[in-house]
Amino acid sequence: MNIEQDWSIRKTTTLIGALAAIATVPGLCWLSAEAQTVYPDVAADYWAQPFIQQLSQADILTGYPDGTFRPQQPIDRDEYAAVIRQAFETALTRSLPQGSTFEDVPENYWASTAIEEAYEMGFMDAPVPNEFEPQTEITRANAIVALVEGLSLQEAPVVAVPAATETVQPVRQRRRSPNRLAFPLASTAMMHLFAPPVTAATPAVAASSTSAAADIDLSQYYADADQIPAEAQDEVALATQNGLIVNYPDPTLLNPNQPISRGGAAALIHQALVYQNKLEPLPQTAEISQYILAPTETP
Repeated sequence: MNIEQDWSIRKTTTLIGALAAIATVPGLCWLSAEAQTVYPDVAADYWAQPFIQQLSQADILTGYPDGTFRPQQPIDRDEYAAVIRQAFETALTRSLPQGSTFEDVPENYWASTAIEEAYEMGFMDAPVPNEFEPQTEITRANAIVALVEGLSLQEAPVVAVPAATETVQPVRQRRRSPNRLAFPLASTAMMHLFAPPVTAATPAVAASSTSAAADIDLSQYYADADQIPAEAQDEVALATQNGLIVNYPDPTLLNPNQPISRGGAAALIHQALVYQNKLEPLPQTAEISQYILAPTETP
């Protein structure tokens, strides 16, 4: 799928000029949280609406320039990298192979910075040497693997419910810079305008957390467990144990080899931030909660 370039160079130039004008108005934010949560194509009863709304309020997601979110549309690897870059703040653990970019990611590509950092933070790998395949749809299994590896999920489940005396800090308070990136992004100029500086990668990569993956029988959780790629089974087990998986409309079907939709990606990213105690979990009374595999749940 080719991403439509909704913004021409002329429109981008106009937008940058508008941002400069907005910056001179005291107390005026770049986009209000309320503006970010209003999508004409995300109905109030849409299954992923609670995840999309929370991530929008946390300054992680916005829609297309036309105001839509397109929740059922599959997400490509470049867009997923852009969301990861916006959602998580982890140390860089490796450098790009043989240079500053992938062979199939031009220097002026709209998501080049996000792709580089998603790789350097350990979230996303190169499917083939020196290539990222940015416009390839990412499967549900691969989206899960990216989060498990990037966050170094451990075998012991972490119940991300803050104590009554704790205050969960909104994600916006931990931004490295006023990094208002769109989901999906559509402008190289916007990426470079708000991109934080890239720091040097740490010399060593931490040992994989999947080496001691949860010893669980995935077939007890998923009716289609036999379809989970062998190389993703440890990561799926850890994600299951730590409450990252949201299966809608059937909680017993993972559909690991299907492309993950934008709504599905929002649900997965949301649960990963809940795991980190960076977002509050959805209330158990929420209808969608029945489709979230709880860390301590026995199937």
